[in-house]
Amino acid sequence: MTSQQEVLFEVNNQVGWIILNRPKALNALSLGMVKSIYQQLKEWKNDEEVQLVCMKSMLEKAFCSGGDVRTLREQSMSGDKTFAEEYFSSEYKMDMLVHEYPKPVLVYMNGIVMGGGVGMAAGSSFKIVTEKTKWAMPEQNIGLFPDVGASYFLNKFPREMALYLALSASVITAKDLLDIGGADYYINSERWTELEEKIKNGDWKSADVEGQLQRLIQDVSQADESLTGTLNPQKIKEHFGFDTVEEIVDSLGSAAAAGDEWAEEMRNTLLKKSPTSLKVTMEQIKRGKTKSMKECFEMELEMAIEFMGQHDFFEGVRAVLVDKDHAPNWNPKELSEISDTYVEQYFKEHWPEGNPLCSYKTAAE
Repeated sequence: MTSQQEVLFEVNNQVGWIILNRPKALNALSLGMVKSIYQQLKEWKNDEEVQLVCMKSMLEKAFCSGGDVRTLREQSMSGDKTFAEEYFSSEYKMDMLVHEYPKPVLVYMNGIVMGGGVGMAAGSSFKIVTEKTKWAMPEQNIGLFPDVGASYFLNKFPREMALYLALSASVITAKDLLDIGGADYYINSERWTELEEKIKNGDWKSADVEGQLQRLIQDVSQADESLTGTLNPQKIKEHFGFDTVEEIVDSLGSAAAAGDEWAEEMRNTLLKKSPTSLKVTMEQIKRGKTKSMKECFEMELEMAIEFMGQHDFFEGVRAVLVDKDHAPNWNPKELSEISDTYVEQYFKEHWPEGNPLCSYKTAAE
């Protein structure tokens, strides 16, 4: 192994380790990383020498900051029509495999866990958070939509919470995730090394791998009374239970006019997002509620390719990651300019002969 590798793989005492190692990009997932992780997971799936898979980062600051949207923008602007399809389909296959992996998968969600990082962790069986965890689906900030299976895993939360997280792109904490069921265990980051050693020295030959792992985690897990959350469930329920973005904005506006500072700040936050992203995401969450895991990913692949052919994604990445002026010029500019017909085009089929994910076989198929 060399330090230049973006992702490292180890097998130690029947434990397979996936270690993200792209520090300058805070482990943003390159196409090479995605493809190699997917291939390694496939190989370990039927390998009797691997009973447990653990994912972590070489960085203290981040597990994974998301997908490689800079490269997606650059490749698409250069006229490469195939890169986006290969990137998204490869990433989604990797995420789907984690969701239904036949062996326990532990993800150490320390530091930044956003976008593509959430996608990697969402399907895992042991999601561990720390006092440093910063979780978000931030795609609204760059004129995109919450993907990597968000149509599926966000719908496991109450509808109002799903819409709040999807539309606001809010960053939430370990306590928030534990409260809403988005994480399984909390440990202080200082005790991770201790847990890691316990895992590396564990006896994984017995049949009860999950039970043993659970006991090891509980040995180092503890309640932390100093943990604070960012969520306001009462206000989220009050304002994010509507069927349209306009109704949510109006509800927040009415509360703001009555002096509610939280509502005023949230309304301003939403109105800075791409109107297209907001309205398409609202429809995405609605449709995902009745779809299977695989159907959600297939829908998101269609959406992703459509976004790659539209203005706002390129403008959003420019404003946030390239020029960093944080002043995107969305087009259309207003929610009122976006019709149901306009939204519908983001869900159209791009592959009459079959979605590229159709070839992926789920455990039920």
